[in-house]
Amino acid sequence: MSLITHLRSIDVCVDSPEKLLDFYEHTWGLRSVHSTEDATRLELRARGREHHVLALCVGSGSPGRICLGAAEAADVDALADRLRAAGAEIVSPPAPRAHAGGGYALEARDPEGRLIEISAGVDEHAELLDDTQGPDRLSHIVLNSVDLAASKRFYTEVLGFQVSDWYENEQMVFLRCNEMHHCVVLAPGQWTSLNHVAFEVTSTDEVMRALGRMRKAGYDSIWGPGRHGPGGNVFCYFVDPVGNVIEYTAELLEVDDAWVAQEWPRTQDNADVWGTSGGITPDVIAAMANPPRPAGGESKEGNR
Repeated sequence: MSLITHLRSIDVCVDSPEKLLDFYEHTWGLRSVHSTEDATRLELRARGREHHVLALCVGSGSPGRICLGAAEAADVDALADRLRAAGAEIVSPPAPRAHAGGGYALEARDPEGRLIEISAGVDEHAELLDDTQGPDRLSHIVLNSVDLAASKRFYTEVLGFQVSDWYENEQMVFLRCNEMHHCVVLAPGQWTSLNHVAFEVTSTDEVMRALGRMRKAGYDSIWGPGRHGPGGNVFCYFVDPVGNVIEYTAELLEVDDAWVAQEWPRTQDNADVWGTSGGITPDVIAAMANPPRPAGGESKEGNR
């Protein structure tokens, strides 16, 4: 199994992080835990113990940083050796982490230029967040890849992820680093970008309650509720106020070393085995394609 233990968090880049803070705190259900003095980086936690699962940062092009966990500092060092041997760009060699939460980390770039942080010893919250709504943790991210084959080699051969399943012709490749069916998914794209970010809640009932809460707040789903074939998870997708696709999900499959990866036909029935979601429409595909937005291009009002 991979020296990577889990997906910690993701940085989403926007012109003005504070403009998104109200949405992610009061509508989506995360809670602020740290902000830089100049408010150029805002970190939000879920109900679990992870220091934060989402950072809103000044910039353009998402993801700004993908943060992966390791069990100990020695594993970070070992992964640095693997990255160097593979010819990957090391942005910051292993060192004590200066960000909130501390720890020991390295930063490198994957073959498509995405910034990857691998860290160990990051502070965790002593208590679960006592809240009646909101996600428990970051479940998975889906990345649009111009060179999916190169990204797949990097995440599997260098970082040690395993392929859990894939859609025919590698239209999507589901990767895991622990017992959860996937935490990183690669999808072919016209540009390197963030397809969507999925946040886990505890049950199908919570997905449905979240859907009701989002509708009351003026944000209807763009796809879902439904249940995926690969991974078996319940899903419901939304668009945040600047156009990022985000998902509430539950009941993702847990697998072990005996799991046999399989190819799935890329059909509407496999995308949603319940058949309740209305199917993947051209609008959903366009939203998940997430083309680069020019500076100042964050006025989109989501799917209210």
